[in-house]
Amino acid sequence: MKMQWMRALRMIYLLGLVGAAAPIHAQEAAVTDVGERFYYEHVLPRLVENGCSECHAAGYLRPNVGLYSDVLRRLAIGDSPLNNAVIYKIANLRSIAPDRPNHPGGQRCASVEAEPCKTIMRWWLIEFGGKEGQP
Repeated sequence: MKMQWMRALRMIYLLGLVGAAAPIHAQEAAVTDVGERFYYEHVLPRLVENGCSECHAAGYLRPNVGLYSDVLRRLAIGDSPLNNAVIYKIANLRSIAPDRPNHPGGQRCASVEAEPCKTIMRWWLIEFGGKEGQP
């Protein structure tokens, strides 16, 4: 049942019904990887609930949250669940000045322990290993 739901959600994005304009790539046609499956089943729904897809699935802002590979590239920039480009953006951490937010779309997590940051940190552990709270 979960796989059917995940495929349906993925198709909604790939067909552009939620604003995604990205074409499907052959390597992304089948979800086989554990990390990718976790992304589509848990992370993407949290990002959609949080309103991220309003800008990041419309085809003009990167990453396109409808594509696992787009977000994974940013998740890989860093060395722990708390130290990566995705968390920095959505938690609005590490801006260079108070009047220049790291994420122009605003702070999307009330804290790193709130959603969707909490689920993204779990995803980092699945993709890159380690134990929670350790780099």
